[in-house]
Amino acid sequence: MGTLFDPRTGERVVLRAEHVFGRNALRADTAIDHPGISLMHAVARWRNGRWMLSDHSRNGTFVDGRALVPGEPFALAVGTELRLGLGPEVAWQVQDIAEPVDALVPADSRRPVIALAPHNLLPSSEAPELCVYQARPGLWMLEQNGETRALKDGDRLEMGPFGPHRFVAAAPMDDTQVAEIVREADAPWLVMRLSLDEEHASLEVKDGAAKTDLGERTHHYCLATLARRRMADQERGLEPGAQGWLGSAELSRMLGLEPAHLNIQIFRAREQLMTALPGLAALSRLIERRRGELRIGDLPFEVYRGDRLECRYRPVSVR
Repeated sequence: MGTLFDPRTGERVVLRAEHVFGRNALRADTAIDHPGISLMHAVARWRNGRWMLSDHSRNGTFVDGRALVPGEPFALAVGTELRLGLGPEVAWQVQDIAEPVDALVPADSRRPVIALAPHNLLPSSEAPELCVYQARPGLWMLEQNGETRALKDGDRLEMGPFGPHRFVAAAPMDDTQVAEIVREADAPWLVMRLSLDEEHASLEVKDGAAKTDLGERTHHYCLATLARRRMADQERGLEPGAQGWLGSAELSRMLGLEPAHLNIQIFRAREQLMTALPGLAALSRLIERRRGELRIGDLPFEVYRGDRLECRYRPVSVR
């Protein structure tokens, strides 16, 4: 991802797809309170696989000591020095010129920037404390301490010994992604199979004619438990918004898990599905949360115990 670094201060700037430098804090992505900086001083844009920098200032933008022609784009290269205005106070070195991606930027510039995949267990998949996942293009969710919230550009995340990180929405949104927000394909079917003694739990995902076997995992039994609760509430006549909710503490007791381990199972269940089937955005809704409670999302599912179909759930939109 495009990155600038100030060797004097340690400040690091991760470039958004269209990144404005200037004194106008309401408009600039990197705001600089300095009298020699124009309200909109310079703009870096990701165009045709390159970072192009344009000057729009009174006091000039300089690359390796040479003034840019106002309004004329200049391609950045690694190692280039970028200086804004006439003085030496505002200067960076170009550290990276890769394409813009949404990322988590650590406050400690010695730590690497984390480029976000569709599903991320952090600080590591072995010992996750939180999960950041993409619910749809342009919408990232943070799940931490049993709660879920949408991330906004600039939000701060705490990651234990790794320190605070800042969410930067850097990736461009193209017309295809915008269309995905408006129109989403039908949700896939989840097929959960339990052995008669319920010691084994497997999961299969059916998307039209395609089937994906995700094998046996302990977190599949957690999904089946939540599915059973949702089905029972539907049979009781509860409206969809009230169906399936279980307290986290109650679910932990039912499964014989510590709350922290329950959260890890939820993280890993979603990660497995989103990694195996990256094109199915509906799978990001596998688990829904509200304060102290969670449920399986509004996805169609079947639960088998042995060879017998125990229950089949169809959301209203699938009927």
